[in-house]
Amino acid sequence: MSRIITLFLFLFLAACSSITPHQALKNTYWSLVELNGEDSTNADHQPDVHLVFHINDKSLHGSDGCNSIKANYTKNEEKFTFTNIISTRMYCEEGMLQAQAFIEALEKTDSLHIYENNMVLYHEQVEIARFEAKEDY
Repeated sequence: MSRIITLFLFLFLAACSSITPHQALKNTYWSLVELNGEDSTNADHQPDVHLVFHINDKSLHGSDGCNSIKANYTKNEEKFTFTNIISTRMYCEEGMLQAQAFIEALEKTDSLHIYENNMVLYHEQVEIARFEAKEDY
């Protein structure tokens, strides 16, 4: 009887607690905060490094901090990959190394995990990029 009461109290308290919902993959502005274990930096007068996944298909747009990017993606329960990654080819005085590393991270991505307001890209179970969901874009 005591186990039933304990279980009931646990379920009741869990239902009453405020749990932060997961952000949706699509139609969320995902701003890069960490790349290959280092904080992301955005050069002045250049766009933030970000991704926005489209609602109606398996495509996205964004920025590598220097150039606009577009890509497609495939996903199933075990794997997530970016495909057909294209970008403009402008020269930027700042941020070129990070932009290149960002594109390389997208190319290597083999899984993705979303929790709370974070999206993490992985390559062979190693975190390679971390994003935060932003309210406005």
